[in-house]
Amino acid sequence: MNQDEAKCPACGELFSSLSMHWWHGTCPYPEFEQWRIELITGLLLGDGSIPTVEGNHSFRVPMINRRFLNWYDNKMGYLTTGVRLVHTADELAASNRETGFSPNARAENYHDMYVVRTRTHPRFNELRQWYDSGSKRFPEDLTLTPRITRMWYLSDGYLDVGRWGRPRIEIKARNEHDRSEFLLDLFRKQGFDPIFRRHEIRFTCDETEDLVNWMGDAPPGFEYKWELDSRERYRELKQQAYEECTTHNVKPES
Repeated sequence: MNQDEAKCPACGELFSSLSMHWWHGTCPYPEFEQWRIELITGLLLGDGSIPTVEGNHSFRVPMINRRFLNWYDNKMGYLTTGVRLVHTADELAASNRETGFSPNARAENYHDMYVVRTRTHPRFNELRQWYDSGSKRFPEDLTLTPRITRMWYLSDGYLDVGRWGRPRIEIKARNEHDRSEFLLDLFRKQGFDPIFRRHEIRFTCDETEDLVNWMGDAPPGFEYKWELDSRERYRELKQQAYEECTTHNVKPES
């Protein structure tokens, strides 16, 4: 079975284009289970995106961490179409040089970028409302769950292990910099009391431990972001993640 083939969850038949099968109405578009909705929502808070082209009702997650993407793709099952390489380290560096974003970008400092895309589904057209203002904005009725927060944290969060005696979680939210109280209320409703500074949601050392326990176990490829007991172990796991979960295609110098 190739990456584009999948079994319809309704009729059990194998199709090379499952979205077309649903679109033609032979079987209805499947309803998403709550856990799938939460995975998508959490990733959309971070690295995930919805194409803004009308009619393209799909969801994409670009990332350099191929191990996590393989886990996510397998978890989503029929809904996704596999892990695909979209840009090599060479291509990313060249693009940043050409656009002026990083004029001195060197390929050896980049990693290959992979992506997992979903099949088209009307649910993603609804999620496109997050972009109605012209940029991604979180909906007012957003409610955090451990799974949603876990996906958000692995996408846009990091563990500050350098400036304090104990590590602290910080989650970037630059797109919501003008709604700090809204962001903080998302966590206050779950019993936490972070602060917002420099476009980041920041937790105390004690709350970091509570947040990790509340979110649950680390997804594959991001174990280092859950390591609170040892800076050395954190750095070891992080290096291991970059060595084992990413790739680095660079053309040899001529």
